[in-house]
Amino acid sequence: MDITMAEAPEQIASLLIPMIGRPLLLPNVAIAEIVTWDEPEKTDDAPPWMLGTVDWRGITLPVVSLELMNNDEIEDANIGQRLAVINGVGEYKNAFYAISVQGIPRLVRVFPEELGNEESATEDQAYDMLVMVSGERAVIPDLVTVERALNNII
Repeated sequence: MDITMAEAPEQIASLLIPMIGRPLLLPNVAIAEIVTWDEPEKTDDAPPWMLGTVDWRGITLPVVSLELMNNDEIEDANIGQRLAVINGVGEYKNAFYAISVQGIPRLVRVFPEELGNEESATEDQAYDMLVMVSGERAVIPDLVTVERALNNII
């Protein structure tokens, strides 16, 4: 069944999450929890963007740096201030994983008509689209690509 514009939601409750560079824009339903930074346990032979693993509610989660996935030369991208526990979108073999983030997320209500004209695709592996929301520049991550990359190393 196709979703028509009449069936599209009027607004989407989302989080604007501080990162190095542009903040991430994710719908609330994509995030299971925001937790304090816990130093990931390093994993042998992992790519630089795979920071290691942490324990969350008795589950071992891989910790991903989206910044390092896009550019492995960004300084300080291997340390975050918080972890965003992400609900998998179905491409990763586990239900959850964590993304390193740089601050406390802010709730925003996204109305389709307020997304700015800067919407464009990006060449970055971990990012899907650059957007303007409520006058602020943000990036929408490509969680499918992130999850597929995780499957290749775990």
